Amino acid sequence: MSDHVNLDRINGRPVPKAEGDPTLAGDIFDKAFSSFTLARADEARAAGIYPYFKPIAKQNGATVTVDGREMVIFGSNDYLGLTEDPRLKEVARAALKDFGTSCTGSRFLTGTLTLHEELEHRLSGFLGAEAVLTFSTGLLGALSVLAALAGRQDILYFDRENHASLYDGARLSFGSLRKYRHNDLEDLERLLERDAGKPGGRMIVTDGVFSMSGHVADLPGIVELARRYGARVAVDDAHATGVLGGGGRGTPEHFGLEDEIDLVIGTFSKSFASVGGFVSGPKEVISYVKHHARPFIFTAALPAMQVAAVLKALEIMETEPHHREKLWQNVALSSAG
Repeated sequence: MSDHVNLDRINGRPVPKAEGDPTLAGDIFDKAFSSFTLARADEARAAGIYPYFKPIAKQNGATVTVDGREMVIFGSNDYLGLTEDPRLKEVARAALKDFGTSCTGSRFLTGTLTLHEELEHRLSGFLGAEAVLTFSTGLLGALSVLAALAGRQDILYFDRENHASLYDGARLSFGSLRKYRHNDLEDLERLLERDAGKPGGRMIVTDGVFSMSGHVADLPGIVELARRYGARVAVDDAHATGVLGGGGRGTPEHFGLEDEIDLVIGTFSKSFASVGGFVSGPKEVISYVKHHARPFIFTAALPAMQVAAVLKALEIMETEPHHREKLWQNVALSSAG
């Protein structure tokens, strides 16, 4: 480090410099040390209303221990209640014994297991897709798909309430981003019509079930517009897979549009009671993402015990519909109340 860089600090901030000092330009950490930033979290804690980062000491189904108190957890995404299923624990333990705690490598090189390929084959059959690619997290799936597919002349059309992972994927890509008002297909058509005749491809990207509002996307209307304007359709079905549709196959099945949706992006951290993510679609497109998506190529592979748990959850999802039926009974009960 050069001698003229003075990193002495007062209360965690740089000591003010004289005019002309090369460090006078400012400190990139200033935003973190600002009184406004610090006060927001501290005031919420002092008022007893800070809801974030609550450490759970113990969990037994929907009952958790927090700060020494037993509570019922209502914020979980464990939609089918499978995280405590002994069958998932059993297969996870077996995979841990056979493969250890980590793949210690990316899928691209030494991290691909037969379990990964088995899961991708099973998922493609479940979803009625030509191919599936799995990821270490659902967020990485969104980043990988959009970053790999959206080039400099391509245009992505986003519902304004799409999940943050989709927006990060759009930013990582070289494509242009157009945002339409939430579930407003007239606004979407206005944007599509405005871009008609421009070079490049088009893709409409939407959540199937929106994570904050619970609204269901108008997929029939989106598909109709996609046909009319020559666009592809990608659905982030993180909150719908395992929940919606007669077989739990998500929003496309719910509307009978499985053959009309080009890509489905999903996660294993909700109905599948594990962690990780996936994308399903045409085999050529999945292969392209597999060989060009940097977030996928440069990330360690999903550990075997997580994959084994997803495989067992998928089996339960296919053969035991009463888990999904119980979920909808609870939804009806809470709505009635």
